[in-house]
Order: sequence, then C-alpha cells, then structure tokens
Amino acid sequence: MRNGHRISAIVTCAGRGTRFGSNKLLVTLGGITVLEKTVRAMCAPDVDEVIVTVSADHEDEYRRILVDGAHLPVTLVVGGEERHISAHRGLSATSGDIVVVHDGVRPFVTPDLIDAVIDAAIEHGAAMLGTPSTVQVKLVNDKGFIEGSLDRAHSWLGQTPQAFRREYLEQAYDAALRDGYARISDDADLVHEYCGLPARILPGHVNNIKITTPQDLGTARLIEEGRADQDA
Repeated sequence: MRNGHRISAIVTCAGRGTRFGSNKLLVTLGGITVLEKTVRAMCAPDVDEVIVTVSADHEDEYRRILVDGAHLPVTLVVGGEERHISAHRGLSATSGDIVVVHDGVRPFVTPDLIDAVIDAAIEHGAAMLGTPSTVQVKLVNDKGFIEGSLDRAHSWLGQTPQAFRREYLEQAYDAALRDGYARISDDADLVHEYCGLPARILPGHVNNIKITTPQDLGTARLIEEGRADQDA
C-alpha cells in the first residue's frame, strides 16, 4: 500500500528480443539473470503484488528462475503477440487501484523511482519516467526522408515504470484491443490516445536503461560494476 492505495505491478517479459539476437532476459548481471534482477527490483516495499507476463515458450523456465529458484512472490501470466495485449492480460490478474507497468529488461529501477511515479499517478491519473533529450530527434517518413525535428527543449526519452489509475489503463487497453492497435508505443501513449489523459513525466535516471542491443548489455555491466563497487 502507498498513501491508502493498493499497488499492482506488471513486468512485461513476453517479448522475443529479436534486436538483441538472443533472450536478453536470461543474460546474467552480477550473477543473476536480467529477468530475476528486474522482477526482484519491482518487488518493492510499497508494491502489493507483482504480475510477470511471459511467453508460453518460456513460462516453465521463467517459473523455475523466479518462483522455484528465487522464491519471489510473483504471478506469471502468459502474454500475447503485442506488448499491450500482454499487459492487458497481466492487468486482468491484478487487484490494485494503481497499476505500474515496467519493462522486464530495465533491471536498474530503484524504490525511489517506483514511489515517485506511483505518487504522480495517484495525483494526476497517469505518470511515467524519462530523461530530457540531449540530442536532436528527427522525424523521418517511410521513405527515409527527414520531415522535421522535435524541439530539444521539449523532447524527453521515455522510461518505465509508468503508472496509472486502474480505470484509465483498463479503458485504454480495451479500446486498443477493439481497434486492433498495432503501432509501437507505450502505455502512456495508449492512455493519452484513448482516454485523453496526458501522463505527468518525471525525471528518471541515466542508469535506468533498457537492454535492447548487445551494446546496451555492455553499458549494463558497467553500471552493475559501479553499483557493486559502491556496496563494497
């Protein structure tokens, strides 16, 4: 519970990792898998329940890691082809009035970041983390030509966790499923598009990276080494 609200978390781990070339959730950092590291981080003090969406192909293996091996208090739910379909199935297994959604390949999230986004969702209905962009982001059409640039002063790079009042997330997921939504986006985009509710963005952390490519894994290992040195 936090500020009188029951908090549910959905960790999305049903992806295929095609850009990475292998299952990045099973890569180890500090002696444990990215999967376990991320899910363990989301089992934060103020989170009442954690749902992990998984692919059918990996359900047994992930259960061995998270439940049988690490003894984490989590529920596994088989996801779908699209991220929002997986998260929708995860949502059906939750009971909280505030729902936090987090990428399974962001293993360095901290309790402070989780609490901050929960508090903002309680106040504003929808919230997410991000970092101000330090590069100019170009808008490119399907033919590979630049159509414009985003104002860097108003451009942020999105992160998870993202958090929402349950009713907004349910409305957005239901509408997206009816529409056959297939664009690459995140839950904050869905809630904005289908509920008309913009998310409050809060400063995340440079270490809260998403491991998408082998280069990201190298960065993650440097972060892990730095954290280990601080704890020594």
